[in-house]
Amino acid sequence: MIDVEKVLISLDLPLAAQRGEEVNGFCPLHNKRTGKDDRNPSWWINTVTGAHICFSCGYKGNVYTLVRDLKGIDYHDAKEFIENQAEIPADSLLRRIKDLPHFVKPEEEPIGMSEARLAVYSEPPAFELKKRFLTAEAAKHHGVLWDVNHSAWILPIRHPDTYELMGWQEKGASGRFFRNQPAGVKKSKTVFGVEVMATDILVVVESPLDVVRLRCAGVEGAISTFGAIVSEEQAKIMRRADKVIATFDKDEAGLKAAESMRPFARKYGLNLFFFDYTGIDVKDPGDMGVNEIHRGIENAKSYVLGKEAFVVHRNS
Repeated sequence: MIDVEKVLISLDLPLAAQRGEEVNGFCPLHNKRTGKDDRNPSWWINTVTGAHICFSCGYKGNVYTLVRDLKGIDYHDAKEFIENQAEIPADSLLRRIKDLPHFVKPEEEPIGMSEARLAVYSEPPAFELKKRFLTAEAAKHHGVLWDVNHSAWILPIRHPDTYELMGWQEKGASGRFFRNQPAGVKKSKTVFGVEVMATDILVVVESPLDVVRLRCAGVEGAISTFGAIVSEEQAKIMRRADKVIATFDKDEAGLKAAESMRPFARKYGLNLFFFDYTGIDVKDPGDMGVNEIHRGIENAKSYVLGKEAFVVHRNS
């Protein structure tokens, strides 16, 4: 088994903090990929698996590719380098990591947050709204803002009961840049749009921006799970609605999300339906026309049909 911690120390990487098995630091390939240094620690590596990712520039891989890229050597030599780290005394090398401060405060000590924290952001530019078939009114209704410095959408994360600001998710306008502020915010305990969610027919999507798109198409009160993983806390929030229409993306992750909803429906008595993708070539509501959105909702299939409710029709 690879001792990832020893490898990190031997590479002399600029580390910042530790959270359980995850170590945070400045991305070692950031400058090479973007031409700029990583000013905020954006890179995380798992000390058990060696898997790593930079949530700013997107650099990711495993411990072998990390050594290969930093040392400028081939994969075979990288493997040999890693194996040789076993000869380094553990006590002196691990002390640096063990002394790192905890990056995220314990759950019982939540980080203070207020609406004033959003004041530095502006309204989304018209050309970015147009690219996604969104309106300024719909964005404002859901509190969506824009980070001019990073060309990123600002998507508020609110408490499911008090609607107080817990933080926000930053989503880059291009690429797959995501960052949660503050780090460790519990977005799995709430849903995007909770403060204006529908309690009659509730449409559930993966992306917060798809919630905004649905409003533009005349579908009010949709919510987002902030991704393709549905938590039990999010399922409990959905109990507030008379009917729930799961509209996850038409891809492998979306299929898994749909499958995970069925046991929640049985456990919490959700009147669950699945969006009908029959005859729709795009993978999510953000790319659909208004008629496609309404047809998929109107023809939604009950979860009592089993996988046929979302597999057969989604793959058509």
